[in-house]
Amino acid sequence: MTMLDVHADALERVSAAYHEFLLRYKASANVVYGIVEGKEDPLFYRGLIERQLPEGWEVELIPAGRKDNVLKAITAFDWTRFSPKRVCFFVDRDLSDLIPESIPTVDNLYTTDNYSIENDVVNFGVFKRLLEEVLNISGLRPEEVEIVKQHFEHSLTFFKKAMLSIMTQVLLWRRSGRRVCLNDIRPKDFFIFSDGNIKLRTEFESALSRLQHAANCVNLVASSEAELSKAEAEFRYGQGPDRFIRGKYLLWFLVELSFEVHRSISSLLSRFKAPPKVRVSIGPGNAIVVLAPRARCPGSLQLFLERTFCQHIRESAL
Repeated sequence: MTMLDVHADALERVSAAYHEFLLRYKASANVVYGIVEGKEDPLFYRGLIERQLPEGWEVELIPAGRKDNVLKAITAFDWTRFSPKRVCFFVDRDLSDLIPESIPTVDNLYTTDNYSIENDVVNFGVFKRLLEEVLNISGLRPEEVEIVKQHFEHSLTFFKKAMLSIMTQVLLWRRSGRRVCLNDIRPKDFFIFSDGNIKLRTEFESALSRLQHAANCVNLVASSEAELSKAEAEFRYGQGPDRFIRGKYLLWFLVELSFEVHRSISSLLSRFKAPPKVRVSIGPGNAIVVLAPRARCPGSLQLFLERTFCQHIRESAL
């Protein structure tokens, strides 16, 4: 075994995220620390967290790569050396309400309310700000806001209903121990936008056709109708359509619907004769950067931050 192999093995055993933390940690700095899952998570969490911190304090966020690595890092820390109120961990709930996971019960671990932190970005408040501040559909009258809101909610319900069968199948695959790369299942394959509306492509109007396409995308076999029917009933009972549609799929919907509303604004609101000039260019590459600052901090996250980071800061001032 080479020295590089020895070093890599040590990182694996100790936790690469913990090692990265040790490199960044400054005991006397006005900094709190968080271990998150993916490289995009800091874009969501940093703004949400720093709004809760007093002036002069900041948060350092370290991506661990995946959920298992975040949980592994918890056990790697020497908690006699570091305050659990200063070092916290943030993971997505995923489908853990429907697939039991071994998640440690510790006070400094935050689990999202819904599938992922992205789910909390997809709501009418963020959609309205996106239209106003980015796509320049501003100065809406109260009755116009109501029209746009109803359109958004109707479209979101349609999208969730269409994706329900996909997420039910994902649930069954994961329960059977199969690893599924959800990035390979792309909502843009199923949907089109026209005349201000979201629609299913003709070839994917049936749930069976969507399931078969999803199975082909990840090289797995679709479950039987009986298995799917039973799992879907369980998924619905657990508030699956509202809570457990994958957040990245919902983000795609939010951005694409905003584009379509902008393109078709004159048919939705007759006062507009043409789409206004866009203020900020937005696309898949920067959607998260644009949307994250416009999201509100979930109440559960506010409470978590109050009893961890904020409590640490108060105690350090004594």
